[in-house]
Formats: sequence, C-alpha cells, structure tokens
Amino acid sequence: MADIKNFLYAWCGKKKLTPNYDIRAAGNKNRQKFMCEVRVDGFNYIGMGNSTNKKDAQTNAARDFVNYLVRIGEMNAAEVPAIGVSTPIADQPDAAGDAGFGNLPSSGPLPPHLVVKAEQGNGNSGWGRGGSDGGAQWDRGANLKEYYAKRDEQEAQATLESEEVDLNANLHGNWTLENAKARLNQFFQKEKTSAEYKYSQVGPDHNRSFIAEMQLFVKQLGRRITAREHGSNKKLAAQSCALSLVRQLYHLGVIEAYSGVTKKKEGETLEAFEVNVSPDLQQQLASVVQELGVSVPPPPADPSSPVSLAQGKLAYFEPSQRQTGAGVVPWSPPQVNWNPWTSSNIDEGPLAYCTPEQISGDLHDELKYQLEHDENLQKILMEREQLPVKQFEEEIMAAIDKSPVSTSSAAPSLRCLVAPSPSKVPPTHRTHLCVETLKL
Repeated sequence: MADIKNFLYAWCGKKKLTPNYDIRAAGNKNRQKFMCEVRVDGFNYIGMGNSTNKKDAQTNAARDFVNYLVRIGEMNAAEVPAIGVSTPIADQPDAAGDAGFGNLPSSGPLPPHLVVKAEQGNGNSGWGRGGSDGGAQWDRGANLKEYYAKRDEQEAQATLESEEVDLNANLHGNWTLENAKARLNQFFQKEKTSAEYKYSQVGPDHNRSFIAEMQLFVKQLGRRITAREHGSNKKLAAQSCALSLVRQLYHLGVIEAYSGVTKKKEGETLEAFEVNVSPDLQQQLASVVQELGVSVPPPPADPSSPVSLAQGKLAYFEPSQRQTGAGVVPWSPPQVNWNPWTSSNIDEGPLAYCTPEQISGDLHDELKYQLEHDENLQKILMEREQLPVKQFEEEIMAAIDKSPVSTSSAAPSLRCLVAPSPSKVPPTHRTHLCVETLKL
C-alpha cells in the first residue's frame, strides 16, 4: 500500500508540486487511531485517511486524493497502483473457474479469517473455495467467526486489565481488589456471621456481564450495609462487591486500614547506598547543568527532609504552524476499504482488500445458499405464499410505487397506511391522514 504515496509524490513532482501531510491523533485511549490529511496547492480538495498507525493513515489519505484526481480527470485510473502488495501463491491448479462465495483477490495479503484458518494447521494459503483444488476452505462463515472470536477474546482481556486498575486506593485505606475479599472473610469469621453473593446477568448474549450484590449486618453499628457492583465476569463482580463492603467498613471505623506492603510502595523500601564518582565525571555533570541553565538546590541540613527538584522555569514551545486550508467535513464516495458510517478506513477483517463486486457476490451466494439449505427460512416463505394478500402483491407494490400515500384494507377495522415519501406530503394532508388513521 505504500506505493500509492510514491505514485502521488511522483505525479506532483511532474507538476512541480509537493503534497503536504498533516497527522493528528484521534480515537480514544483504548483504540488509538491517527487521522491524516493531505493537501496539494492548486486543488480545492483534502484527502483524508485514518488507521491505527501513521504510515497506513498517510497511505489511505494519499489514495483518497488519488481517487479524487481520477474523478476530475487529472489522472488515468489504469495508472493507479492496485490496493495491496503482490503476495506469492503456492503452486496449485487454477481455480478461476470455481470462483464463488469467499473468493478473494490475489493482489492483497492473506485476510485475517484465512490467517486464522492457516494457524490451526491447514497449511493451505489459497484464495478460492475449490473442493479438491487445495485452496483454503470457506466453511460458510465459520472462518470469519473464528477471527472475530479471537478478536473478542483480546478485547475481553484488555477490558479485564482495565477494570483492575485502582488509582485511589490510598483514599480508602489501601484496600484493593486483591486484598478486600480476604479481609471480608476474616470479618465473617470474627463476627461469626455469613452472607452470600447474589448474581444477576445483564446485557445481550454477545456482551454478557454480571452484577454481584450483598447485604451485611454490622453488630457494632446496628445497621445493614449494602454493596452492588458490576463486572465483566462473576469473579470480578464478586471482588468489586467485596471491595465496596470493606471500604464502607473502613470509613465507618469498623475495620482498620490495610497494613501490608502494597505493590505501589515496593520501590520505596530500597535502601540507599554510596557510590564513588570520579572528579572528571563530576566536572562533566556540572558543565551540562550550567549549559542547560538548571539550578541545583543545595542539600538540606536534615537528610530526612524532602528535596524538591522541580524548576520554576517555564518550558518553551515552538509556535504552531498555521493551517492553510479551512476545516472540512469528512466525506468520501463509495469506494474500497472505506466505512462511510464511521468515516474510517477498514484495516482489519476480510473486507479490507475485497472489491465491491466481490463483496456483492459473496452476499448473493450467501443468501442463495441460505434459501437452498435453511429449513426455517423455507418454511416461513411457504407460509407467506399461503396468505391471501400474496395474490395482490404486484398490485399493492405498483400502488405504492405510483402514489405517495396508499391505504390497504383487508378485514373490518384492519387497515394499513403506507407513506413511502412522507416529506412529499403537504402538512395539511399529513394532519388529515393522522386523523383518519385514528378513526380507523
């Protein structure tokens, strides 16, 4: 993909122009992205591209600008380099005649769903689905599910690590997820009481999470305390619930603060030791400090008193460059490797290097396969064929196509009002239609 940048640079060089790239960070901290804008003097257009790294963001922006040059006739489409880098394919029979569902281009690298298939020991690196041609098999979406399942596991692990981060434990007696549950069990043994966690599930099946809840009676206070916490799994939800109860007990004065050594303070237990520094090294350090203009504070009289190394010198920042062009709303016509809903390039998954024709062919073959093999869908279609309204399907569709508003009535008090183009109906007619619909 990097060839498109050199291609644009060479084309601009012939015109004695230089493409200017502007990169800035975008996205959130969990999924960092970079957005790149490319401008060329003399053209009222800004090429845009984004990716998870700066190099691919520049490449996507360059390709967007090249596509613009092709649209306005400044460049021939046949001269533009193809997406992807040629990948050598192992010796295998030609499967061009067997192109079908899942047939991917040979000009790009191996898609992730085929990479997952290869990692499981298939050893095939073909593109098609030929039954005995030695190509990688497309198991009717199974490979794609394996790829996304692997990615979901990575995202779940990242979510679990982020949930365990605790930055304000020192405000609550240094009680954390690691030590709170053990302290709560000690409290139960000492008070000779017990309580159980009550779990409940929330969220859809593909993004299931848990809520743990517990009520605890405290004899010293004569009252009950309640905790209800959320977690990505039962273990983390129970740990969070126990942490909430322990922190409440700490702030109410029932239990003490955590007295053990925390992970955060392990580095503070290191003992000081003396080192011998040569006079030459001391002189070099003094000269460097003098050149940088840093004032070293004198050592305090009491060695146990803290010393601040912060300097009262303001940092100098270079003036930022002024933007040459006005801001634009990100937009791009339908093209390969672009998601118009999120205004971002598709860098992962099997859709990264597929052409629109191949994507449409895959969708067509998948629907055709479903119509032939899905018994539930066939049963639903047969039931629809038996409905009385099926006999008037063509007449109803023709009426909807010709009229802005169509009314269809079957049995008494059962009517259907269809407005394919509500914006074309005058406001007075809309009010009349609403009143008539309420009367029905």
